[in-house]
This record gives sequence, C-alpha cells and structure tokens, in this order.
Amino acid sequence: MNSPLFSLTPIGGVGEIGSNFTLISTLDSDIVIDCGLLFPYEDFFDINYLIPDFNFLNPQRLKAIIITHGHEDHIGALIHFMVRFPDLPIYAGSFTHELIKKKSLERNLKPKFVTYIENSVIELAGLEFHPIHVTHSIPETFGLFIKDLKSTWGALYISDFKFDLNPMFEKPFNIEKVIKLTKSVQRSAYFLDSTNALLNIKTDSERDLLPDLDFLISREDRRLFITLFASNIYRLNSICLMALKHKRKIVVLGRSVEFYIKAAMAAGFFDGVEEKDILDGSQVDPKNDRLLVIVSGCQGDFLSALRRLCFGEDSTFKLVPSDKVVFSSKVIPGNEKKISRIMNKITEFGAEVISAYDYRIHASGHPGLKDLQMILDQIQPDAYFPIHGESFFLKRHQDWIKNKYPQVKAELFYNGHSAVFYPDKTYKIREAKVVEPEIIHGKDLVIERTQISQRRKLACNGVVFLSIDPKKSKLVLTTQGLPLLVDSHHEKLEKLLWNRLHGDLAGRNEEYLKDQLRIIVRQFYQALLGYKPVTQVHLIA
Repeated sequence: MNSPLFSLTPIGGVGEIGSNFTLISTLDSDIVIDCGLLFPYEDFFDINYLIPDFNFLNPQRLKAIIITHGHEDHIGALIHFMVRFPDLPIYAGSFTHELIKKKSLERNLKPKFVTYIENSVIELAGLEFHPIHVTHSIPETFGLFIKDLKSTWGALYISDFKFDLNPMFEKPFNIEKVIKLTKSVQRSAYFLDSTNALLNIKTDSERDLLPDLDFLISREDRRLFITLFASNIYRLNSICLMALKHKRKIVVLGRSVEFYIKAAMAAGFFDGVEEKDILDGSQVDPKNDRLLVIVSGCQGDFLSALRRLCFGEDSTFKLVPSDKVVFSSKVIPGNEKKISRIMNKITEFGAEVISAYDYRIHASGHPGLKDLQMILDQIQPDAYFPIHGESFFLKRHQDWIKNKYPQVKAELFYNGHSAVFYPDKTYKIREAKVVEPEIIHGKDLVIERTQISQRRKLACNGVVFLSIDPKKSKLVLTTQGLPLLVDSHHEKLEKLLWNRLHGDLAGRNEEYLKDQLRIIVRQFYQALLGYKPVTQVHLIA
C-alpha cells in the first residue's frame, strides 16, 4: 500500500501576499506552519483584516504550530488561532516569542511556547522539522526542511528570505545546511519565495545601505525624520548607531517602532544602543536639539504617526522648511495614493522628501532571480513549487525555473492544493476547494460576507428610513448619505405614499404592504437620483 508520507497544503499565502498558513499532514496528524493575516485586497469598508478560516481543522489531529518569523503576515492571526486551540504548543524563536507575548497579554491568553533554535530538530507526527537560518528583514527568520524518518522525501519550505552572505548583524543564509539536508534524502522538493520573481536582480544586503544612510544622518540638518518598516530591526539598529555616532538625539514617534525596539532589546537583538538612548518628544527640545526622529507608519495608514506628522497634526513636531523626511522603505502596492498625498503635504510645508530613488536607503527582504540562482546553482531539488506571491509572480517564477533548470520539475499550485509525497519516491498535486478567509472587524469579531455587501450598498447608495403609523396617519421619512436636494422632494414622496396607502394598498397584509412601500420609495429616488438607495420600512402597529 502506497500511503502518503506527508502532504503540504497552503491555505493562505500562495496566489496572494499575506495570510500565510500552511498545513503539513500525515495519515493521522496535522502540523500548521505560520498563521498570518491578510490586509483587505479590495474595499471592505473599514474592516480590520482577514484571517484563515480554522473551522476545517480537526482538533484531534492537530499536534503543533511552527512559526517561521514574526511578520504580521505570519503571526497576525495567531491570537484568533490560540483562542480556538489554547492548548496547542507554539514553536518559535525567542524574538518572535516576544512579539507574540505582547499580543497575548492584551487578550489574557497564555501561549504554550516552545523555543527552537537553528540546531533544533523538531520531531512531530513521525516527521522531522529542521530549522534553517535565512536572512530576511526581521530577526530570527527560519526556513524549514521537512523529512520523513526514512529520508525518502525532504521538503524545503522558505516563504520569506533573501540570499545575503554578508549581513550586518546576523549570520549569513545557511546554504551549507540546505545542501547537506537535500543530499540526506532520496528525493527533494523546494517551496520558495516568489515576491521578487519579476526582477532579474540580486537583492541588496542591509550592509549595502550603510554609506548612504550614514551620509544623510551625518549632515548638518538640525532635524532628520526617517520612516521605515518598524519590524526591520537590523536597519533600525544601524540608524540608531549612526545617530549616536553623529551626536543626534534619537526620538521615536509612533507605537509600532517603540514596540519593536523594546521587543528586540528584550530578546538581545539590538546591539550598542541602550533603552536610555531612545527618547520621546517630551524629552527633547523639538526646535533646537539636533534630532533623528524615527517615525512609524511608512505606508501612510490613517492613524499612523507619519500621517499625523505630515498633515500638521502632531502635538510635538511641526514640519518646517529646514526639515528632511527620509523614506527608507518601499510603497506596498495599493498604498501609492496615500504615500503620494503624504509626500505632497511634506513638500507644501517646505520640507524635503528623500526616498530610495535618491539614495540607496532601502533593501527588500525577498529574493530576486539572481538570489534564487545563487542557491540553485549549488543544489537543485527534484521538484520545485513557487510560493509566497501573487498568481502572476508564481507563473513567472515557474517559467524561469523551466527555462533555467529544465532538469527540475517546476510545478504551479495555489491555496487549497496539496503536494502529496509517497514512499515510492513519487508525488502528486491534489486539488481541493479553497477555504475562504474570515473577515475580522471591531473587537476581533468575525463579520459575514453578506454584511460586507450590505455595507457596500449603504456606502454607495445611502439609506432611507420610512416609519408609518397608519392608524394615526403619521409618517416619518429620514435619509442618510443622500444629496441634500432630496429634502425638497420629501413632501412629494409623502403625498405619493399616502395616496397609495389610502388607495390600492389599503387593508393589505403587513409584509405585502412593507414590500410595496419599499418599491415605491426606491423607484421614486431612482427617478430623482439615478440609483436606488437602501430602504428600510417600519410599520407601527
């Protein structure tokens, strides 16, 4: 009997960027890798985020969850997962534990942490999970090499990485361990990052950014504001060290930067900078001190410190013409308009915008094609599955593998598909129905998709409330979200409604009456406005 050794099934993160959640299954057990959130990819009308739907999971089969690193698209849904499965052990590195711990305390959860390091071998459900140190844009990022106990198949799973052999604060990408583990199995399959698969580049190292960052921080400008992804601890560390070197006081503006720096210090990942070196606005003279102000919110989120600063709403700092605002970040697709508005506002204050177009001050955390080539020129698998990217990226990644390494079987699969590995050294791709993510709103609550559709109608078409007491001949008509000109037409609509109530609708049952009144109101406004508002009719008995 050729029963599967194990299967790997992405539930999120393949065909999209975000919501990383991968299921490793054996005959009687399941292990989850990562548990991330996805920010809305369309207008969901002020929802918080999307998470994987955990309802399909069988609690009796679940053995553990392994977290590869601390980015929100890998840990952002973990709080919801812990509420559902409170006793499940969570394997993660020490820094990632610090990030999860704060989220847990806010909700009175007590995670069952198991700390692993690169030399660990995690044995679960008859499989071995070998962590591999990889370089990324956050400390303690790991890949996983998954193998059965007889070493028939090995799967290398690295969703986020770049091939950096000369990093500033951490060890290089451990290609030697990848080679050793790949050679230790009879057949191998690679599941690798596709985020930059459209770019025929070698991704910069953080070390490559140091000269330009140092130049900007060393200048005579009295105040320098800099924004970047708050989780990029190594760049934050470099910037703070340069500020101390050039006699600048370091000010943190925004909770997310403060949170990540404190977590990094607690886990021992912030070298040469002490807690006393990190100040808030109340500890400096914002007009006269020589300052480096690190600002959170590099994507221009509505409630971010960056937006508050650049729209003149910060209580401590007001931009002036001598200020420089440095964007040590890239714009995530979809945020272009928000960042453009912020840059326009900075310019209108007379301050200068400095971006990665001007200086070498941002490096991606993901591999370009030349990064991937540097790995595959040293060791190649039998099968190759592009992951962590939008569908277009996955296809380009697959095409590149086919052209560059025709001896490697390059496969394309998506969320809900399973790569199933067998003892006879074969594998199959099995398709299944995609599990749609859940939508989170308000206080960590799930909101149904039908309600999102209703929100869209309310936002686009407005709403009309009609309350009628036929016995007292009383009618109240109110609107929200409609042009003010409709107020001058209310008398005409009320007359139309009374004529129908005293005419063909007299004596009709309640449900029929409400339905006909709704039709009358919607048709009236369609003739007036060109569209039908949402209409609610209330009959007072």
